[in-house]
Amino acid sequence: MEQQKKLSLTLELIFWVVTAIIALGVLRPISVNFTDFPFFWHNILIIVVFITYTRYTFLWRHTLFPKSYAFRFLILLGTIPLVFFMIQNMNVFQSYLDDYGYDAFMDLLENPLSNDRKEGLLQYIRSEFVFFSIGAISAAIVLPVRMIISIWRTNNNKGV
Repeated sequence: MEQQKKLSLTLELIFWVVTAIIALGVLRPISVNFTDFPFFWHNILIIVVFITYTRYTFLWRHTLFPKSYAFRFLILLGTIPLVFFMIQNMNVFQSYLDDYGYDAFMDLLENPLSNDRKEGLLQYIRSEFVFFSIGAISAAIVLPVRMIISIWRTNNNKGV
């Protein structure tokens, strides 16, 4: 059993490193081109939630605490405010774009870019923020259902 805990811990650490690499890769164009991007930390949060919650949904059996009631209930209870927070952040981002448009981001650019590169960068920002927001919100809605199934299976001795 100790060997399985070591493997689970190793796998969890590997997944966190992969999550960090993906988040850094996705956010690199933003961090290189902007001095102070107002949605940077929200962007990191939604990317981490999207990857982690999706991983927990499909690979729950291989986590550190697959049979821990406390951890599953923590996820169940913590997901509700997290979903509302992510929806609110997405709404703030969309409202920011509606109110100020892409021109608001132009003032934050660190280096002058050609018009085509500016357009491409701004489209990238909008697309990746919306993609990861919708993905994170969807994963955060699905994961509690997975936790309920996991609790039910544990109580009925059918595994995790």
